[in-house]
Amino acid sequence: MEVIQDALEGLGPARTVIQCAHVLVDTDLPHLDKPLNYEIPAALDTEAQPGRLVRIHLAGRRHTGWILSRSSMETDIALRRVDSVVSRTPVITEKLVDLARRIGDRNVATISQVFSLAIPHRVAGVEKELLSQGLSHDGGAGSVGKPTQVTETRSATGADDLPSGWSYYPAGEALIHHLAQGESPRAVWTALPPTRDSMLVDLVRSCLTSGRDAIVVVPTADLSLHLHGVLSDALDVAVELTGSAVTDAERYRVYLNGIRGVSRVIVGTRSAVWTPMRNLGLIVVWDDGDDRLMEQRAPRCDALDVAIQRSILEDAALVTAAWSRSVKAHALAESGWAVSLTPQLGFQRSVVPRINVFTQDDAAQEGPGGYGRLPSAALRLVRRGLDDGPVLIQVASAGYLPVVSCQTCRTIARCSTCSGPLSLTPDSRMTCGWCAREAINWTCPRCGGHHLRSVRVGSERTAQEIARALNGTSVLSSTADHRITHPVDNRPVVVVATAGAEPPASGGYAAGLILDAQAIAGRPELWAPEEAARRWFNACALLRPHAPGLIVGRIDQALGQAFVRWDPVDIAHRLLDERRELGFFPAATIVALDGPAGDVHSIADSVTAEILGTVEQKSRRDASVVTVRTLLRVANPQAPQLLTQLAQIQRQRAATRSPLVKITVNPPELF
Repeated sequence: MEVIQDALEGLGPARTVIQCAHVLVDTDLPHLDKPLNYEIPAALDTEAQPGRLVRIHLAGRRHTGWILSRSSMETDIALRRVDSVVSRTPVITEKLVDLARRIGDRNVATISQVFSLAIPHRVAGVEKELLSQGLSHDGGAGSVGKPTQVTETRSATGADDLPSGWSYYPAGEALIHHLAQGESPRAVWTALPPTRDSMLVDLVRSCLTSGRDAIVVVPTADLSLHLHGVLSDALDVAVELTGSAVTDAERYRVYLNGIRGVSRVIVGTRSAVWTPMRNLGLIVVWDDGDDRLMEQRAPRCDALDVAIQRSILEDAALVTAAWSRSVKAHALAESGWAVSLTPQLGFQRSVVPRINVFTQDDAAQEGPGGYGRLPSAALRLVRRGLDDGPVLIQVASAGYLPVVSCQTCRTIARCSTCSGPLSLTPDSRMTCGWCAREAINWTCPRCGGHHLRSVRVGSERTAQEIARALNGTSVLSSTADHRITHPVDNRPVVVVATAGAEPPASGGYAAGLILDAQAIAGRPELWAPEEAARRWFNACALLRPHAPGLIVGRIDQALGQAFVRWDPVDIAHRLLDERRELGFFPAATIVALDGPAGDVHSIADSVTAEILGTVEQKSRRDASVVTVRTLLRVANPQAPQLLTQLAQIQRQRAATRSPLVKITVNPPELF
């Protein structure tokens, strides 16, 4: 038997006590998603504090990292040292680390990947400015605003002299009361246009009354600027603006002020939901179904996902609101996790527009003029609306003729270089929507034809047709690329806009028209009806109370009737029931694996989940590169087990330098 003799006393390795920093290295490698130990040199002992950004070496390369914590350690092993301290202020907090871990675990991602979404770009000048002001500033509870009734800020509809709308919601006043008492209720709020701003002010004021802070998250910079102005006018505390509406330096300043406890109310776009707050009491997410609130980078979480986890971790209230209702938000209400807030029917009918759907029976009654893209009934509605003010027309696509096909065989015209869809400009040039190359002497690869027909009409062509049909009428076009940013005044003008680019009217639109309804509602994707409802409710919310609206296009009867009744909850309820029957998100958890076929199949076969199927995918940039996507499904209670298995597999593959497979939980492009 081999005997191992201990070293004689005094001859073993010398043990020393060092100051050790536990550093999370900024790397996306899953097997390094844990704190690593680095010695703090004596020269950096004062500066190397938890929360700060440092530079270290790992595997012969220089990296940045965050100090999660530090401790005294007795060791006989020589540790690598911290090279330098980058930030002189904390850039992460313990709550942010916990939140990042939860989001990472739920999306099979590393903490550093989550931090890349949560932490703004560092601006050294901002740190110097705050250091000169002192970092011990106490934000304090401060004043919570005017105790009297809020002066209503004019909304997009121009409604005046309306009382606070929470009294028209069965559980609305209870929500405000519980929030003011320091409790953390959760609600899904179906808002109405005339009272949205004043009700939001009431929410935030109630949170401030309890001595806590609030975050309001919206999908667009324009809306963040509007709500920032509304809240700034109504409250006596400073309201911070962050996100895409401000510069990198301003966003970083707001972020650090949140850590310092200076900020009380923050309004911003998607990134605002991550802003650290010393005493968070309320998160409001407006229009959670908007894809601008969804991350395109890993982890592909959206603002509502983050808000839900943050409300749990920090015991904060959560209100998700919209003119419509997303399936995900409705699932929260149906599960009992949140309360559904819908207005009283009588009040709703008094403030919403009157929407109708142009059906096939209506077209038959119109005669030949009823079967065109712009039926006679639509033109009559526009003419009548112009007698009272501006008219809004929402179309599905920008451009002139954004989608064209072969006139003979109806094959969609595509680019010979990248296979992107070809479109026609007003001067008859054919360009690719993906690579912007011009197609000259196009030939149909299927039948050899050279003539084209339009499949979808864009905003430019629609504006041209309206101007021709209504001679002498002023027609404006607003798209994402060429957007009207100022409100439209109360004069006879037709505004043709794509979804999300509709400018508000100072007194509300006198009439509204939704064209090409089937272009979005008729798509085969599961999200199509929900997205159609969201776009159309957002457009109709810009109309005056009782203003006429018309939806033109073949759509599902239940979807159309929900607009006639102004009942977005019914749409969400039907779509949620449909997904339960199909076993899709949010009734189940779907995980997509993307990568080489061998790697994807190996992972899919090694986990406990139902394999829904596998499809091939070609790269847009290089058609010769072929990968596969496999979809896995598990019931929601079993989802944590599957995600843990996938995370362990990714760590093993990274440790052995095997290529990683892209993993997406509940891919937003599918649901």
